[in-house]
Amino acid sequence: MLWKYLRRLKQMLAMNAKQIIPSDFHKHRKVFQKDGQGFLNVSEFYFDTIQGEGVWTGYPSAFLRLQGCTLNCSYCDTTEVWRYGSPFSYTELLDLIEQNGLHAKLQFGQHLVITGGSPLLQQAHLYDFIYAFYKRFMFKPFIEIENECVIYPNIDLVGVVNCWNNSPKLASSKNAFENYYKPEIINYMTQLDNSWFKFVISSPDDWNEIEVGFLFPELIEKSQIILMPEGITEEEIKLKREMVIEMAIEHNVRYCTREHIMVWGRRIGI
Repeated sequence: MLWKYLRRLKQMLAMNAKQIIPSDFHKHRKVFQKDGQGFLNVSEFYFDTIQGEGVWTGYPSAFLRLQGCTLNCSYCDTTEVWRYGSPFSYTELLDLIEQNGLHAKLQFGQHLVITGGSPLLQQAHLYDFIYAFYKRFMFKPFIEIENECVIYPNIDLVGVVNCWNNSPKLASSKNAFENYYKPEIINYMTQLDNSWFKFVISSPDDWNEIEVGFLFPELIEKSQIILMPEGITEEEIKLKREMVIEMAIEHNVRYCTREHIMVWGRRIGI
């Protein structure tokens, strides 16, 4: 009976997230009405959920997922979402935010997490959207950006982001080394005082790669490191989390889980 109750509880919690742009919207949109403004290619947009990873794990958040990625990680749990998207002008997005009452929730503390894929692929338009948001609502929300550290952020965007959730990749991502390891960009990001480095850990050997590639060359500070178990299902995370916790304790760095997976499983739009 207990497992039935827990499953039902997960389902009830999952219903609470509010969809603004569902992940399958690209299948239905036929025409994009240009209005002279710039636009963002959006894969999905939802709110009234929590941040599942990183230093703000558990915090109430809205997720604006942008289309496209610079990499193709073997363990990515959103590949089927960020590969697709639809263009939305700034006015369209702001109207949707207002119609759904999200502007009020952002004003009173809910974070706006801009994720992907790779949000920096659209960074010029992204800054313009944030500026348009400010002009409409007269405040800037707390903004987190997920970042794989292969594109330099422009100075305008750096000025409006509250938290950089950097996730440099390791060999376990199965990307080509020259594609995922950009030391000059990683070093630039470490200079920002709101920058964290979240590493996906698949095996005990991963710490050696972190030391050799990131700590010994002094690309990042140890105090900025967060270790997270690799896994796109609850079962996979459970298999690795004790190993990752022990690694974090041994090396005096932070640990985080993938809380959205632990609560809702591999569910889209939550």
